[in-house]
Amino acid sequence: MIIRVDDDPNNVNELLYIRSAWHLAVDLDIPELDPEPQPGSSLPPAAATLETWSARWKRAWQRAWDWYGIRDAAVRPTSLLLRELTQPDQPLHPAIPPFWSAEYGRDGVDDAALAAWQRQLEPSHHLPFEEEPERRCLPALISAWETGLFTIVTLPYSGYFAHRLSETHLAVSNATRDNESSYTRALATPLHSTVR
Repeated sequence: MIIRVDDDPNNVNELLYIRSAWHLAVDLDIPELDPEPQPGSSLPPAAATLETWSARWKRAWQRAWDWYGIRDAAVRPTSLLLRELTQPDQPLHPAIPPFWSAEYGRDGVDDAALAAWQRQLEPSHHLPFEEEPERRCLPALISAWETGLFTIVTLPYSGYFAHRLSETHLAVSNATRDNESSYTRALATPLHSTVR
């Protein structure tokens, strides 16, 4: 049994930071972030309206999650493929997650503030193997694996959150993964279901 934990989904975290800093897509039901990022000097570029940036963000958000549906760990990118796939408006490729910055650049993003928030998301210490959440919830993890689960994506959401993105992918909040009973419950989340 192999289960991958993606505890640093940089493309998704970049989008969450931009949404928070620029106050985009406020109509979407996305949980509060924990910790909430500081925007620094981040502001939406004047090249487009806030409505346009929100629409672009929603498209990028959907592409980020669509990518998990096509992801194939066996595909290894070459440098040529990397250059081709980091051009704006490229089709999704299993080896390369879509990044906001590849599509829209870095204008309006305070890179230092984003980096500071990403450092806050890093675990302060590594747990011994037997204390890792997956070991503590092994029976539930085995049951989830038997349904096809291959990857768990952790998100910096506050409180309980679980969403089965596909047969192979489950998204959970860091708080959910850190709590044994919450994580056990999350591992049983059915396909295309979101629970808070």
